[in-house]
Amino acid sequence: MDEIWNLYEIEKFLDQLDQKILTLRELKRKGQLANPEELNILEIKAQKIKEELYSNLHPYHRVQLSRHPNRPVFDDIISNVFEDFYELFGDRMGYNDFSISGGLAKLENYPVFVLGHSKGKNTQERIKRNYGMPNPEGFYKAIRIMEIANNFRTPLITIVDTPGAYPGDLAEQRGQFIAIARAISKLFDLEVPVVSLVLSEGGSGGALALNVANFVLMLENAWYSVISPEGAASILYRDSSKAPLAAKNLKITAHDLLSLNIVDEIIKEPLQGAHKDLNYTLNNIKNTLILYLQKALNLTDPKEHRFQKYRNIGIFDNLIKV
Repeated sequence: MDEIWNLYEIEKFLDQLDQKILTLRELKRKGQLANPEELNILEIKAQKIKEELYSNLHPYHRVQLSRHPNRPVFDDIISNVFEDFYELFGDRMGYNDFSISGGLAKLENYPVFVLGHSKGKNTQERIKRNYGMPNPEGFYKAIRIMEIANNFRTPLITIVDTPGAYPGDLAEQRGQFIAIARAISKLFDLEVPVVSLVLSEGGSGGALALNVANFVLMLENAWYSVISPEGAASILYRDSSKAPLAAKNLKITAHDLLSLNIVDEIIKEPLQGAHKDLNYTLNNIKNTLILYLQKALNLTDPKEHRFQKYRNIGIFDNLIKV
């Protein structure tokens, strides 16, 4: 199995290196740096280390980046990509699942409905939002927002960021799999265009329930799979520590999925991940969403386009005929 180093430990070392460079730059600015060449050498070495480590990441390193505590979440997208967000609550049956958020907003000058998994940015928020893992009521809330978007003939943008639907006993008793199936079915039935963004984690049916779209976009270090690498390793190898091997074999990265025609566009991140330059990442997200929303609005029949897109997944024209 491939040797996998801990990305967070590497990041701590690089952060210390960057801090030393900032200190030397300040000394140089004040004319107090005895050997200016030391700064140049350190800057070159730091950049070389970053490029060597991050330019060809193992799939499981991308999984680690997707789970970084400072990575952008749904609230960051709403605050920085969209305007005039008006949130809708409840599933019409007396419950509001905070792991699903959605409502009306504007993207540039386009009115849209936005719907996504919401993880929160701190421990208190993450507990409240169940770490982005919806219960059945969350999917029924999502279906409600889908129906409203359809009724108002307004495009829908979905933000996918979940390790998966909540797997608890009570969720299963209340019909978790039925709620997921109904959400998937509803997305296929919508007459309006749908654009989806896989922001970080795209785990199993919990992700697919919001990801049946005319165009699927994916951040460079996100992952999207039928199961998490840890879950797959536990089942296939009876050993969750083999998650890196599972991640490699599952083909869960943005580049893998683009090559398989499952996603339509990879959104570029900074070298060390989306959290290293949020403004850069959020600007890339906004510009790409606008581009693909315009493409979606030009579709003659978004519903049929969506059906054909998913109908053709897994079909290849280079198979050997027997």
